[in-house]
Amino acid sequence: MKYIIVLLFVIFLFGNNVNAQQRVKIDVDATKTVGQLTPFWSSQIIHPTEFLLTDWGNNFLKLLKKSGAAEQYIRIYNQPEQAIRVSKKGVITYDWSQFDDMADLIIAKGNKINVVFYGMPYEIAAHPEATRTRPYGSKVCFSTPKNYQLWEDLCIDFSKHVIQKYGISKVKTWDFTCWNEPDLSSFWYKADLEEYLKLYDHFTYAVKSVNKNIRVGGPALSGTNTYNHPERFNFFLEHIVNGKNYATKETGSPIDFLSVHTYGGTGGHGGPGREFPDVEYMMEQEIRLANIRDEYPLLRDVPINIAEWGISASGTKGLKAEPMTDTRNSEYAAAFFTTLVADHIKMQQENDRNIRQFTFCSSGYERIPEHDFMGYRTFDTKNGFHKPILNVYKLLKKLDSHLIEVKKNSDDKHITIFATKDKNSIKIVVTNFQNNEIYNDGKTYNISILLKSYWSKNSKVKFSHWRIDKSHSNSYTAYKALGSPELPNPIQIDQIKSKMELELLEPSVSVKLRDLEEINFQLPCNAVSMIEIVK
Repeated sequence: MKYIIVLLFVIFLFGNNVNAQQRVKIDVDATKTVGQLTPFWSSQIIHPTEFLLTDWGNNFLKLLKKSGAAEQYIRIYNQPEQAIRVSKKGVITYDWSQFDDMADLIIAKGNKINVVFYGMPYEIAAHPEATRTRPYGSKVCFSTPKNYQLWEDLCIDFSKHVIQKYGISKVKTWDFTCWNEPDLSSFWYKADLEEYLKLYDHFTYAVKSVNKNIRVGGPALSGTNTYNHPERFNFFLEHIVNGKNYATKETGSPIDFLSVHTYGGTGGHGGPGREFPDVEYMMEQEIRLANIRDEYPLLRDVPINIAEWGISASGTKGLKAEPMTDTRNSEYAAAFFTTLVADHIKMQQENDRNIRQFTFCSSGYERIPEHDFMGYRTFDTKNGFHKPILNVYKLLKKLDSHLIEVKKNSDDKHITIFATKDKNSIKIVVTNFQNNEIYNDGKTYNISILLKSYWSKNSKVKFSHWRIDKSHSNSYTAYKALGSPELPNPIQIDQIKSKMELELLEPSVSVKLRDLEEINFQLPCNAVSMIEIVK
């Protein structure tokens, strides 16, 4: 009996120590505003571009807007291969009506446009055999032009057209990007970066000749290649500052933003030298690129736009090819996302590197899914089940514009936090992200939030606790609980959809503010909580 008592005491003592190690105390001081918050995370790519004009594309755009996933930019190609017209006499003209139809849909939703000038019409291509098969059978040519005057003419025609149709006051808020991933031979002929400099120079000369206020940028190099070969990014910047302009013969080229691609991993798994996708890897990429930019004083004020991001590259690589793409299906993706947002907010406050617009690349839609939860980089599935990552956008949409002070008593990198306020509300986002726990089975943390508010302690407030984890806001868990049916029946579809929206951890309650001076809860592995207090 004595030994049992001793053993129980040891277990109790050890257990308390473990709990102490896992407890994180957080001070939130709503009386201290530390910055402004804009939805830098809410830009999107429509993949494939031409599908924007289908019922699917239109509905997808509505979903992006309703969820808060598209509050800023929508990126599309201008598709000159669809616009070119050649008369019997060989006169080239362009009909941009297809672009207009797409632009009208985007503008109607209140978004700005990132126009990527990508695709060389066969009629002006030096190598018309250099083609890339687009989704569902269409092809696009990625050749250099026969001569760069033809490329300039194309760029001028498009720029004049959109200004005439939409007005310079609107167009000058757009981004005009020269090409996509010219360091990949499947996107640019022989991945010849010297030739890309010519393309860029003639592009910027042509566009700026129409109106100098149009924003131009590049080089939109691929993420992993740039991480392994940062000298390619440096090569571009050196030309922008000190190179001989191929179009004007003068020194340097204009640039209003730097377009880069960064991912948390490669090919569905971790990045170079890493086993698992990781936010730290994304941050490392971005800081390295900012450091290279800042070596050139003339470029330090040029913002870096993350024109593509995702948990990992290869958006159409699914579970059959790479089991780790299961992270795109589960709450792992949600925790990755909010951790990324938290880390960027912290960087903006401590050492702003002028890294802005984050455009999620949902290229998984380029492949028709055989069934739900294929592991593709998408927001929803074949039967329209919203993934946990989409619920992050719904959650972040609730945030206010004023950041407030938060302090954590632990250096544990798994727990991140940020908070906002307005006159009548306080929102606190806490994440437990463990990137090595790809099946979300890691440790749970005990969270204690000590809240200091600017309202009277007797104020009556509404307290809500939103949660994304294995059991909440998670259609994937519901799908697996039903045996992962390849052809779910109507009853199963309703059951899964009942778990796909953003959910409360517990019903909202009305309390006095004094009752919320300390807020305690458990946060499981790869889970996200938002505490919402509304006066």
